[in-house]
Amino acid sequence: MEKALPSRYLGSAAVTVVATLLAKALSVVLNPTDAVMIYLAASVFVAARFGRGPSVLFSALSCASYNFFFVEPLYTFEMYNRSSWLTLLVMLITSMVISGQAISLRRQERLTRESTVAAENERIKNLLLSSVSHDLRTPLASITGASSSLMQDDMPEGTVKELARSIHQEAARLSRIVSNLLDITRIESGAVALNRQPYYIDELIGAALSQVPEGAHTVETRVEKDLALVYVDGLLIEQVLVNLLENAVKYAPQNSAITLTAVARGDEIIVSVADAGPGIAPGDEKRIFEKFTRRARDKSGSGLGLAICEGIIRAHQSRIWAENRPEGGARFSFTLPVAVKVSEEPPHG
Repeated sequence: MEKALPSRYLGSAAVTVVATLLAKALSVVLNPTDAVMIYLAASVFVAARFGRGPSVLFSALSCASYNFFFVEPLYTFEMYNRSSWLTLLVMLITSMVISGQAISLRRQERLTRESTVAAENERIKNLLLSSVSHDLRTPLASITGASSSLMQDDMPEGTVKELARSIHQEAARLSRIVSNLLDITRIESGAVALNRQPYYIDELIGAALSQVPEGAHTVETRVEKDLALVYVDGLLIEQVLVNLLENAVKYAPQNSAITLTAVARGDEIIVSVADAGPGIAPGDEKRIFEKFTRRARDKSGSGLGLAICEGIIRAHQSRIWAENRPEGGARFSFTLPVAVKVSEEPPHG
């Protein structure tokens, strides 16, 4: 049973005073019986706001106030008319019934809210288990197959190197999956502590490009000259760039170009990664940054990369968004806060 705080009982008494003053002010146009409706309406508010105990107190105080201020003889607790007794009894019973219904509705609303939260948590847990089990199964199967092949005798040297390369790549993939899970947990728990330093954006872009595996794509960088330094956590912004570049590689057609741009806009720098892939489904421009959300026709990945990007950029109190390019493909952009002009302070490192 919910325990009411003393302040709630004081609130119940205060509502009684307000209801009485209101009924007294309207007594020139209302008859005494009509004042009962004001008290009954107030009883709903008290029950919904303060709970059962204060509601019982209000019922008692409102009946006493009605008797004192509206029942003849006025300003006494005496009653000579039987109908007045009946009115007071009906008022008390009705107030208690209304209060009970309001409290039941309040409890039902709380249970429904708790049930909704529990269902959402269960859905997220199932999504996480499904996503992680799927993502881990593929690299683990590749590592198991390659390592078992290496155990065979008389394996050609070229095949050994190829299998070793495959094991290395799949192990790196496993590492990224685990890292993503840890990162999203830290972000959602508010445990991300920013180590802000001034950086050249070129420096961050170069570091990110060195972490993206070479493939059948070319990355064109278009960085505006003489950009101001950005004041950010360099490692986290590198991770955002890596995630966006890997996302572009996944969707861009073979032998197509991925464009990475950085331009100044006021006291911000806008960084964009654009691909020539299928683009984003209409209406998914915001939903795509939610956990476990994948772009159309994507059967791989945990759906955490863009959620991590959004969390990191939000921690920098900046913006990130997605849009379709007029010429086809998708563009992911985010803003970074400017530190100082290039000529005023040397960059980090």
